[in-house]
Amino acid sequence: MSAIRDLHNPWRDRYQTASFRGAIFHVETEQRHGGRRTVVHEYPKRNLPYAEDMGRAAVRFTVQGYLIGPNYLTLKDALISALEQDGSGTLRLPLPYQGRDMEVMVMQYGITESRERGGMCSVEMDFVEAGKPGFSDVSIVTQAAVTSAAAALERAVIGT
Repeated sequence: MSAIRDLHNPWRDRYQTASFRGAIFHVETEQRHGGRRTVVHEYPKRNLPYAEDMGRAAVRFTVQGYLIGPNYLTLKDALISALEQDGSGTLRLPLPYQGRDMEVMVMQYGITESRERGGMCSVEMDFVEAGKPGFSDVSIVTQAAVTSAAAALERAVIGT
C-alpha cells in the first residue's frame, strides 16, 4: 500500500488552473484541431488531381468546461464578460491538454444550466489561435502622406 502512496505523477506537478483572460473554469475535455490548408485542382479530361499546399491551417480549440460551487454564478458572470470582450485574449489550459498560455480569439461559446445540476453550469467554448496579421510589415499610406510626397515632388521639379 505504501508503494501506491509514494507513486510520483509528473502530470500533477505541471497541472494548472484553466482560465481565459483571468476568468477561471474547470476543464472536462479539450480538443485541438489543426492541419493544412489545401486546394484541390481537378481538371477536365485528367484523371489525376493536384492538391496544392497553402500552408498550415489555424489551430482551433474546443473546450468543454464547467463551473461549480457556491460562487459559480459570480465565476460564470466573469467568464461571460471575458468571452464577450473584443480582440484576442490569453487562454490557459491544464495539462494533459496544452499546459501553456495561448493568444486566441473566441469563435463562439454556450452555457448550459439545469435544475438537476443546481450549483453548476457547463460551458462549451470554441477558440482559434489569434496569430499575426499577414501584412504587418507593409506600411499604410494615408492621404496626408500622399499629399506631402506629391508636394515634395512638385517642389523638387519646379526647383530644377
